[in-house]
Amino acid sequence: MSNRLLIFGLSGIYTLYACIGAGYEALAASVVLGIGEFRKNYGEPFEGGYVMPASWQLAFTAAAQIGIVFGGLLTGPLIHRFGRQLGIGLAEIIVIAGVLLQWFSNGNRALFFVGKLIVGCPIGIFSVLVPGYCSEVTPIALRGAVTATVNWSIGFGQLLAYIVMTQTINIQGPNAYKILFAVQWMFAGIGLLLLPFFLESPYHLVAKNKIEEARSVIKKLYSKDMNAEHYLEEIRMTLAQRQVENSQQLGYKHCFTKENRMRTLVACSTFFIQANSGIIWVGGYVTYFLELAGMPSGLSANVSTGMLGLAVVGNMFGWFLIEKIGRRGTSLWGTGLLSVVLFMIGIMSVINKKGSLWAQVAFMALWNFLYQATIGAVAWPIIAEVPSSTVRSSTMSLAVMTNEASNTVWSFALPYVVNPDEANLGGKIAFVFGSILVLCTVFVFFTYPETQGRRFVDIDELYKRGISPRRFRSFDLNLQSTTRDVEARTKD
Repeated sequence: MSNRLLIFGLSGIYTLYACIGAGYEALAASVVLGIGEFRKNYGEPFEGGYVMPASWQLAFTAAAQIGIVFGGLLTGPLIHRFGRQLGIGLAEIIVIAGVLLQWFSNGNRALFFVGKLIVGCPIGIFSVLVPGYCSEVTPIALRGAVTATVNWSIGFGQLLAYIVMTQTINIQGPNAYKILFAVQWMFAGIGLLLLPFFLESPYHLVAKNKIEEARSVIKKLYSKDMNAEHYLEEIRMTLAQRQVENSQQLGYKHCFTKENRMRTLVACSTFFIQANSGIIWVGGYVTYFLELAGMPSGLSANVSTGMLGLAVVGNMFGWFLIEKIGRRGTSLWGTGLLSVVLFMIGIMSVINKKGSLWAQVAFMALWNFLYQATIGAVAWPIIAEVPSSTVRSSTMSLAVMTNEASNTVWSFALPYVVNPDEANLGGKIAFVFGSILVLCTVFVFFTYPETQGRRFVDIDELYKRGISPRRFRSFDLNLQSTTRDVEARTKD
């Protein structure tokens, strides 16, 4: 029994470990802008210091985005043909190659660009592969908890990136930023060493008609009391059902029919709100922003680490919040409170007196916590529950595309907005994000339904009847059905 628990534990922890690595890799190449030695080697002189030209900031960000999108698109065919184990192994090898280019770029922006492009690819692979694997191999009693920790693991990896930066930022010479990259080799190397303990998904094995291997994996993953044959039959039924659902899936144009357009709008808006809330500024540019505002580099790195630590705690708080006050409540309170905090950050930047920078820091820390506890945590439940079953895959794809499009816009715009040799808005950019969230709060109030505790068939029926989203929580479908039945019998 102890061996079985060890195998299951290693397999489950491995997937979350992969997400920690992906979170680290996603942030490492962004926070590096806050390291003076990096700007010295890759940037240009400006007013006695060094800045990274906005055009190259755009190029680096675009490289990461392109890599992530390509990796995400590659994952489906890759794991369908070769399985989850080989998919993760390939991603780890790609990480090693991409970091190798970053390490030896030595001020060569073009080479660093290619390195970021390559490292972005495994991030896309991990982001798609891990949640699905967790849902397939985790026992039902643990499935919700394990799946919920995927987002937390990504956030924890980002926190580790900040922690490493605080330890290296004051080192003289290229190692100040190279060590930040080299840690990714450690993640990938350990990942490859532990890969044999990562069991293939029994769903993939059954789909490939490798029944004996699937039976062996089931016996290793679960207790000796597990009826392997019964579980294999469940997997066959699930795969058959998926095949039927996929055959019934309608194209993108059906997402915008009269019956589905509002549901599509709500689903896509969750990621739109996230991307336009200011997360790319507070999450990715905070160290750079604080240095530009006059904070010493070492202190700004420590402050950024503390902020992200609060964000990780906030994400854990969000697990309970979305169940306590629901999807609609979490979204509504989140957008409202975050807009208020952003306006306070903007006001503090205008005051520009002694202590105002620390006031901005305090409000940014609060913003980080609230974001992860509200709109950062609630998006995926809404996207999974709101769309109609016949267009769910298409709607989720549109939502992801909305997210990438919004992030790309801000990735291109933000360097020109905050760089001292460009618009140099500093904290005043918070007014822009705050205004967007005010409009989003109004949108959420009128359009977001409460889907907590509702079956998919119930959600379909509520939308079919044209029930106001604000009444989803209180509307009793059973009572309404009983009333109609009584009226019908009375007429008869």
